[in-house]
Amino acid sequence: MIFSFIRSVYKQRRLIWELAKRDYRQQNQGSFLGVIWNYLQPMLFMGVLYLVFTLGFRSGVDGDIPFGLYLISGMVCWLYFSGSLSANTNIIRSYSFLVKKMDFRLSVLPLVKFMSSALPHLILTTLVVVVAAYMGYLPSIHLLQLLYYFACMLILLAGLGWLTSSTSIFVKDVSNIVGVFVQFGFWLTPIFWRIEMMPEKIQTLLKINPAYYLVSGYRDAIFARRWFWERPEESALFWAITVFFVCLGIIVFKRLKPHFAEVM
Repeated sequence: MIFSFIRSVYKQRRLIWELAKRDYRQQNQGSFLGVIWNYLQPMLFMGVLYLVFTLGFRSGVDGDIPFGLYLISGMVCWLYFSGSLSANTNIIRSYSFLVKKMDFRLSVLPLVKFMSSALPHLILTTLVVVVAAYMGYLPSIHLLQLLYYFACMLILLAGLGWLTSSTSIFVKDVSNIVGVFVQFGFWLTPIFWRIEMMPEKIQTLLKINPAYYLVSGYRDAIFARRWFWERPEESALFWAITVFFVCLGIIVFKRLKPHFAEVM
């Protein structure tokens, strides 16, 4: 399925691009600020968290790393991951008019959300790099790792997208389950706290969360300046989980696809 999927992506690249542009324009359509909300909303969210945890709880991150930089570097990764996961859960329902088109490969639909959300993510990530430079963490060659970690995130999201989008058609509770996981995932991922604060056994459990690998990777690339091959055990665990979900997603999507039209 992987090679045929790649061929389908190349063959239908223009349609995917048009759908992605359409999805980007439709986000917050009808509101006064329009697509500006794609940037304003996450920035306001990060600002509120910063104020709550620095001024309200007067907490921060141990060490020399400014809490604001630690927070936004983790948030920019989490917001793209959680947003894409939630959106892809209902992606097939959103494009139900394509279900009966025999010449369209439905498995490429997650790419639409990935591409429509990529521009805001790129701009926000660039903003984080600028903030890091202002705080003294000048860009280095380690920034190239952002491409690696972004690719890791897309592969994991593709597997999860195939799994959740296909099952949610038959079991509507899947959307609610994903929402709960996203909600809990935000607090269980070290976005505004350090994993070293936890006992060693708890750290091992928390590292099973693949979002931990991605969030930590973004920080390594932006200011920690650590290469991904310097964390071999965490990389192996992440890829084992990712391969599992990709394979599971492919199997489930392939088996349920013939029945999509019957229930939509």
